Amino acid sequence: MDFLAFAEKHKDEIIKSTKELVSIPSVEGDPEPGMPMGEPVNRSLEYTLELCDKLGFRTKNIDGYAGYAEWGSGEEMVGILGHLDVVPAGEGWTKPPFDLTIEDGKAYGRGTSDNKGPTISAIYALKAVKDAGITLKRRVRLIFGTNEESGWRGINYYKLHEEAPTMAFVPDASYPVINVEKGIIHVELTHSAKANADPGGKQLQVLELAGGHRANMVPRIATCKLAGPKKALDEAAGLFQALAAEPLPKVDTIVEGDTLTVTIEGLAGHGSTPDAGVNAVSYLIQGLHNAAQAGFIFDQEAVTQIVAFLTKYVGLETNGSSLGINYEDDLSGTLTLNVGTLSYKDGKVKMAFDIRYPVTKNVPDIVDPIKKASNEYGLTLTPGHANEPLHVPEDSFLVQQLLKVYEKHTGEKAKPLSIGGGTYARAFDNAVAFGATMPGQQRNVHREDEFATIDELVQNTAIFADAIVLLAGE
Repeated sequence: MDFLAFAEKHKDEIIKSTKELVSIPSVEGDPEPGMPMGEPVNRSLEYTLELCDKLGFRTKNIDGYAGYAEWGSGEEMVGILGHLDVVPAGEGWTKPPFDLTIEDGKAYGRGTSDNKGPTISAIYALKAVKDAGITLKRRVRLIFGTNEESGWRGINYYKLHEEAPTMAFVPDASYPVINVEKGIIHVELTHSAKANADPGGKQLQVLELAGGHRANMVPRIATCKLAGPKKALDEAAGLFQALAAEPLPKVDTIVEGDTLTVTIEGLAGHGSTPDAGVNAVSYLIQGLHNAAQAGFIFDQEAVTQIVAFLTKYVGLETNGSSLGINYEDDLSGTLTLNVGTLSYKDGKVKMAFDIRYPVTKNVPDIVDPIKKASNEYGLTLTPGHANEPLHVPEDSFLVQQLLKVYEKHTGEKAKPLSIGGGTYARAFDNAVAFGATMPGQQRNVHREDEFATIDELVQNTAIFADAIVLLAGE
């Protein structure tokens, strides 16, 4: 069966469905009755299940936490997992984030690559197999998660209430096949303390600190507001301006009356590759440290301590070296650390790390050194979202069959890869990431102007259809 011809024939439908799904701003929100991830995420789930129902698949909504569409018969089941939630749009878009814009063969919008576009391609891939009348010895189930970006409650609910696939692939990374995924741990650090004693003219009152949207996003913008005598504010503004570099970070300072507003602009990115971004929060901390070195004292001890901790133990590093957690191994590579969020309100500072660690390490190897270091500064550590590492052997049936599909469509023999990103593959045994971008390509995932190409939406449909036939066909 020429699945590429099918995909080309149905290109307009694939684009239309992607556009309609992207138009739903499915960032996790406050729960509502029957909508555990909020109304927009629920709307994206209902839209997807309705589309699959129209295409002739058996569908099920699993209490708003997840859903699936299925075709074929057999005791065993091949799963294809996608997620319908997205990270917040963030700043800096030149196109509407929730209105698909097509320019020069690219489809722009939040979720076009992560993960709505590939999910739509998988849906039409299953339609291609169905329409071709190919006999399947295993059922094929498209499984739709609802909060992959913010905690995995949706897919965990699915696991508690529904059948696990015999094998599965997840089109939420890159080709050829990802058979190793680093472990993930989010760590939140907080500090609350009484105000510092008034040191006189060198005191700066901290009114606000803010940066980042999620732990797994490199913050593009970070801001702070400081109050004090105008002479002190002018001096502090100069210390922040000294951080500016070409092309990034950009630094903007405004002194109005007794208030200094500082805005740092960096480069957003995915938390699994923090070295590819420019972390605005890290530079903001560096500016606050420079102010402290110049003799300024912040009115809140919480701010003083978080600045001192981050300066000593993180700085601009992205590998955890100063914390003593710069682990690496041959199978999965080096540990990464991303300073994802920072906030200050009512005397309380809060920040979050996203850490991706090698498969040969475990959570205590990561958390214990951070806890020891943070204790020096009176910080409270709370472990958050965590996922164990993934490793599916290269010689497994699943990996080898998917490599065959990749070779068919590219003409290239390849070996499986390791990534720091976390996909739904680690939710089940015998599951790997497969696609949806070609090696070395980036799609602005977790940053402004995310996109997918029209060609890959079409090609992925054909690739996934061939994968279904190899994994589930007779």
